[in-house]
Amino acid sequence: METHNAEVIIDSTERDFREFIRKGDDFFKIELLRQARSWYKKALLMNVDNQKAEAHIDECNRLLAYENRIIRILLVIASVLIAGILILK
Repeated sequence: METHNAEVIIDSTERDFREFIRKGDDFFKIELLRQARSWYKKALLMNVDNQKAEAHIDECNRLLAYENRIIRILLVIASVLIAGILILK
């Protein structure tokens, strides 16, 4: 009986892990990286397949860092354009 309960817990944990990864993947596909990373972190807490969850989190972090660099560049460009417009007035 005790073995059966352990199997049910493992099955439930594995099922939850897969569901968290699936939700993370769904958000990742539509480029909602912060939400994806959140679901991958929940999966990481399940201690089922840490390497898989960590790899997903690393990819989200890499893409978010790239996104932040692009935003900073665009902000600089917008600032220069606004300053130019104000100077020409």
